Amino acid sequence: MFFKLDSFALMGIEAIKVAVEIHISNGMPSFTIVGLPDKSINEARDRVKASIINSGYKFPMKKIIINLSPTDLRKEGSFYDLPIALTILALSGQITSELFDCSSFIGELSLDGGIDPVKGILSMSEKAAEIKKQYFFIPKENANEAGLIKDISIIGCGSLTECIEILKNKSEINKHTHKNYIYPESDSNQYRIDFSEVKGQFRAKRAMEIAVSGMHNILLIGPPGSGKSMLAERAITIMPDLNFNESIEVTKIYSLIKRRKYGLIRSRPFRNPHHTISEIGLIGGGIYPKPGEISLAHRGILFLDEFSEFSTRHSESLRQPLENKSIVITRNNVSYTFPCSFMLILAMNPCFCGYFGDENKKCKCSIREVEKYWKKLSGPILDRIDMQIKLPRLKEEHFLENKEVENSHNIKERVSNAILMQNERYKDKEINYNSEARPDYINDWINQNQGLKKITADFSKKTLMTARGISSLIKISRTIADLEGENEIAENHMIEAFQYKISTII
Repeated sequence: MFFKLDSFALMGIEAIKVAVEIHISNGMPSFTIVGLPDKSINEARDRVKASIINSGYKFPMKKIIINLSPTDLRKEGSFYDLPIALTILALSGQITSELFDCSSFIGELSLDGGIDPVKGILSMSEKAAEIKKQYFFIPKENANEAGLIKDISIIGCGSLTECIEILKNKSEINKHTHKNYIYPESDSNQYRIDFSEVKGQFRAKRAMEIAVSGMHNILLIGPPGSGKSMLAERAITIMPDLNFNESIEVTKIYSLIKRRKYGLIRSRPFRNPHHTISEIGLIGGGIYPKPGEISLAHRGILFLDEFSEFSTRHSESLRQPLENKSIVITRNNVSYTFPCSFMLILAMNPCFCGYFGDENKKCKCSIREVEKYWKKLSGPILDRIDMQIKLPRLKEEHFLENKEVENSHNIKERVSNAILMQNERYKDKEINYNSEARPDYINDWINQNQGLKKITADFSKKTLMTARGISSLIKISRTIADLEGENEIAENHMIEAFQYKISTII
């Protein structure tokens, strides 16, 4: 006897369909699961058996074989408890339903028959809608998140018994369908920090506003206490709100690592890992690849404080993700892709003691030590940082003054207007911000103003900038022009942009 139900497995951030097939035959009682299951799936045998019995049904004492197809893909997690239990009850003749063929199932069973939440439900809901399933039976606690997908009916179930009762009564299924999530138009993001709390550092604030407006990577250099961390942490408060599609992307990533009971993530992520983090923790990976900090920062900010303390291996591993905006991890001839389009903010001291170049406090480092310190940062990494800015020690008069300082809300309005210009410019394109602009856009910008060609050539000769450095200089200029509402890049935009490209020269 044979029966099957549809379920899902996670492959990176995407889900793929998995058929949970069952065969029951006479013979010595046994319960086998095949199809490259991991340990947690094999443990499902005991969970499913206890759950079926404690839900008031009989567990067939026969030879039971469960196959998870496709069999060449490794399966992990406790996703398949619910479909396995249902296939056993269906094939043993204890339940019947007209909904089996048009539905998919996912869920972890507890020993008393309850259905516990699982990870990755949003990706699975998208896949269920894509393969034209009409209903998706899931844990009740995952229903808010799964309800973000509009083209499928989500049935949240609290227990195996409840799921079976719904399957038996097709005429009443609409009563159990979870309502789709409605994306609110109003800004619900509230931060307890604000740009107005940063005293002085007007040039650095201007640089951060430009960086956020074009999603340019930025390096902050300054002595201890100059405000590098405060500035980086408050950059998130001037970023525009996530739109619905961006919120879905972020929620899908976080759904892979947490059993979330809630709905859409609306706040841009801000990740600030310690320098002792492992390479897998930063980039992603593992036996069953999971997203790292660079993916958890997708559509938000990755802040690496005390960047000089990160190992060379960590910093060099950022090179490819910064270019491609995604990371591909291969295990056992299978590739997993995780998105990682983030704004990178780096902060570091100018030397080991932190006071090289300080006007008031003498540096204790020798020139050789300073050179050794900066050798930790390779040329290729610095070349991928669009903007570099030095923060001087905060002067007493700036720290003690009570003058009103511009708040995050006002800066956010200017940033949002600049990004709206970029959205219009890159409409129907695969890019969103000036920092992602391709060479054909850069060539067009230069050709619009012949004077820029001469300025660009002069800057290149004086500083020996690479082609990538010149491109980022023009991209920053484009962002400055957007902040001023200008359609064309002017010479003053290029001159200001150049100020943020030479500050790391010691």
